[in-house]
Amino acid sequence: MSTPSFVAGLPQRTVRRFVFSLAAVLIATALAATSGANFNATSANTGNAIRTGVVTFTTTATGSAALTTTALAPGHSHTDTVDIVNTGDLSATFQLAASGLVDAPASPALSGELDLLVQDLGDPACTSSCPAAVIDYSGKLGALRTASLGPWTAGAKHRISFTVSMPDAGSGAENAYENARSTVDFTWTALG
Repeated sequence: MSTPSFVAGLPQRTVRRFVFSLAAVLIATALAATSGANFNATSANTGNAIRTGVVTFTTTATGSAALTTTALAPGHSHTDTVDIVNTGDLSATFQLAASGLVDAPASPALSGELDLLVQDLGDPACTSSCPAAVIDYSGKLGALRTASLGPWTAGAKHRISFTVSMPDAGSGAENAYENARSTVDFTWTALG
């Protein structure tokens, strides 16, 4: 028969129970200390959607000439207009560019003699207290490269006026331009 061993006067089974109890208390204390025991709350925002804007516009002269005149004489002018609507949902900066200039005859070039005035007349629906016209370009037809028409908000409608005139020096110098012709392409651009 075996005799029970004693550690400091206690039976070994009691010591083991004490050690296991102490270990359990230490583990529980460590878990409680590292968990932080904080309160938590969450909220979800589902279905977030991001869409880019659209830059589009329409003109009343799409696919056709914005300015056409025949039989222009020295000292006279001719005016045509184009309405442009920013149909996109973004503000955009509008520009007018001239390209493809052809003078017949090439010399003397009629485009170097003709004066061109491009003005923004504002919203054509405006009937009272309308803002003054804004000059977008004033110079020789042949010198126009790009003219800024400025920023327009979404839905804005503007009437753009083109006035071409032939100066008259009164000395007969304009006779060199008799039956001359200038053609040019105008391109509208909207930058969003």
